[in-house]
Amino acid sequence: MKKLISGLSALAIMAMPLTAFADTTIDQDTPEPKQGEAVITTEIAPAYIVTIPTDTAVKFNTENTDFGAVELTKAQLDPGKAVKVTLTTHNKLENKADETKSLAYTIFEGKGEAVTDKVFAAAFYQAVGDKTDLTVNITQDDWNKAYAGKYSDTVTFNVSYEDAPAAEPEPVPEP
Repeated sequence: MKKLISGLSALAIMAMPLTAFADTTIDQDTPEPKQGEAVITTEIAPAYIVTIPTDTAVKFNTENTDFGAVELTKAQLDPGKAVKVTLTTHNKLENKADETKSLAYTIFEGKGEAVTDKVFAAAFYQAVGDKTDLTVNITQDDWNKAYAGKYSDTVTFNVSYEDAPAAEPEPVPEP
């Protein structure tokens, strides 16, 4: 009896109409204009690569030292999105022999003769090649007050994927 029921069940399943997912066909019975459509889709996940500065040694009594650049070297971003880079630092190099002794520094945007007085706090990048050059600045006054010894600090670059900031409106010329 079980064999009979299984056989009938299999026959019933085979007799059910099957939904076919076939290509669109156009034949003599297709109304004019004889055409069909096909949709092509794909999906690209957001991807990016940010290059940050490497370890940097500052020479004694040098006020401005090139610190490299933060640069977006790969970018496949959603519309309206950006890669945001911030940094965390103590803004002081600590003396290895005595952590109570330190040497203050600031990280400015720009490099060489193009160093600005703008402290790097955050930047948004949206296209490959977007970058910010950075410079480590130690004032001569701070050098003069520093104790002898080896100093260091760690700069942490924080990278996030966020909504791009709204573009600032262009100033309207006065009539």
